[in-house]
Amino acid sequence: MKSLPEAPIRGADTPFYATPLAVWGIVALWGLAHLFLRAMSTPVLGTDDMFENVLVQTLEPGYMLRQPPLYEWLLWSAQQVFGPTIWSALFVKYCLISVAALFLFLIARKALENPRLAALCAFSYSLYYQFGWNLHEGVTHTVVLTTACAASAFFFIKALDTGRLGFYLLFGAVAGAGLLGKHSYPIFVVALVLAALSDGAWRAKIRLSGLVLVPVAAAIVYSPYAVWILTEGLQLFASVSKTMGVASETSHIARVGEGLGKLAFGLLGFSVILVPVLLLIFWPRYLGRKEPATLAVNDVARLCGRTVLAMVLLTAVMIAITGATYVKERHMHPLMLLLPIYLFADLERFGFDRQWRWLATIVIATVAVVFLARVPGLAAPDKFWCGGKCRHMKPYADLKSPLEALGAGEATLVADDGYTGGNLRVLFPGARVVTDAIPARVPPREKCFFIWEEGDKRPDEPADQRYKEVVFGKTGEPVSVEYLTGSWPHLWKEDGWRTTWWGVAELGSNEALCR
Repeated sequence: MKSLPEAPIRGADTPFYATPLAVWGIVALWGLAHLFLRAMSTPVLGTDDMFENVLVQTLEPGYMLRQPPLYEWLLWSAQQVFGPTIWSALFVKYCLISVAALFLFLIARKALENPRLAALCAFSYSLYYQFGWNLHEGVTHTVVLTTACAASAFFFIKALDTGRLGFYLLFGAVAGAGLLGKHSYPIFVVALVLAALSDGAWRAKIRLSGLVLVPVAAAIVYSPYAVWILTEGLQLFASVSKTMGVASETSHIARVGEGLGKLAFGLLGFSVILVPVLLLIFWPRYLGRKEPATLAVNDVARLCGRTVLAMVLLTAVMIAITGATYVKERHMHPLMLLLPIYLFADLERFGFDRQWRWLATIVIATVAVVFLARVPGLAAPDKFWCGGKCRHMKPYADLKSPLEALGAGEATLVADDGYTGGNLRVLFPGARVVTDAIPARVPPREKCFFIWEEGDKRPDEPADQRYKEVVFGKTGEPVSVEYLTGSWPHLWKEDGWRTTWWGVAELGSNEALCR
C-alpha cells in the first residue's frame, strides 16, 4: 500500500476514499451511526433541539429576532416526514454536516496536491472537540452557519479561479443562506474578500461585475426574513445587543477586555485536540528541524490561512467597538473552519510519511472512542457515566399515558420550561405547546394543562399549593392539580432507582396562559 504523501500529480492514482462522493458518503455514514445510536436509545430531545421543537409548530417567514430562520425551515420540512421527533433534528444536523465536509474536502483538494491528504484533512475535523463531540447533543443554527461558510469559501474560490459569473451568483445565493443561518455570518464573507484583496494573486482575479451580483443574489434569498423583520419593527439590534452582552452597566473598556479574553480562550479551546496533535506529530517542522520541498503553500491554501487571520482580527475589532462579552468556544466555528486546510497544505511541503499514518490512526481511533464513549451515558444514565443532569434520558415518556387519559393529546399544553415543552410535543404531536419564551402561533384548544417539573423528589406540599407557588398568581383557580412521576431507565439498576416528578394542573380554557 502506498504511503499517504505519495501521488504528487493532482488527480493521479486517486483512491476511492479520496473522491468527493466517498468523503461525503463516509461522513454521512458516520452521522447515520450516531443518529441511530442516539435515536434508538432515547427519544428525548436534548439541548437546543427541545426549544426548536416548540418553535416550529408552524412554518413562518421568521421566528425570532435573535436567530434567523433557515434552521427552523429545514427542521419543519424534516418534521413533515419524521414528525416532531429526535429523528428530524438529527437528520437535519447530520445532513448539513456531511454537506459541509464535502465542501471542505473540495477546498482541500485545491489546496493540497495529494488527494489522500485532502481526504484525511476533511476527516480530521472530527479532532476538533466542537465537531467530534459537542455537536452530537447540541448545536442547531451553528451547523447551518458551518455549512454556509464551507460552501461560501468553495464557490468564492471557484468564482475567482474561473471568472464565471455563475459561480459569483452561487456564492451570493449561499451567502443569502448564510445570512438566514446566523447573524454572525457576514463576518466570514468580509474575511474572505479581505483575504483575497490582500493577496496580489487573488486580487487580480476579482471581477467587479461578479461582486455586484453577490449582494443581489443574497438579497433575493434573504428577502422573506427581511420582510418579516420590517413587519416586526426595528427591534433586532436591541435583541442582539442583549444577547451579546453589549447592553451592560459595566464600562466599555472592561467589557472589551473581557470579550477579548474570552476570544483568546475560545480560540485555544476550539483548537483542541486537532492543533495540539499536529504540533506533537509534526514537531520537526515546527522546530525547524526539517526542510520543505517548496518554499510556500499554494494560492488556495494561502487564501484559507489569510481568511482565518482576517476572521480573528475582524472579531477582535468588533469586540473592541461594541464591547461584546458573549463570546464562547462554541462560537468559533467560522473563525477556525479553514485552519486545518492551511495547516495540512503547509505540512504537505515537508514530505512526512509515517506521521501522516499516525495521524490517520489517531483520527480513526478518536472517531471510534467518541462513538463508544456515548454508549454508557445512554445505557446507564447516572452521574458516573453522563454527569448530573443527563437530560437526554429523562423519562418524559412516562407522562404520556396519564396525560393522554386527561385529554392532553389535542389540548393546549403550557410548559414551565423549554425541555418539558419540546418533549411534550414529541409525545403529543397534535397538541398546542406553549412556553414562557415561545408564543404559540396555533389556535387555542378546548382543554388546557399547565405542566411543570419538580425534580427527582416528590414535593412535600400538596399539588394545589405547589401550583400556586409556581404560577405566581398568573391564573385563577385550576380545575384539578396532581403530581405525575417517571422512572429513569438503566441497564442494570432496578426500576425506580431514580425518578422525576412533574406537576399537572388543568386550567379553564379562557385562562390567559391558555389563550
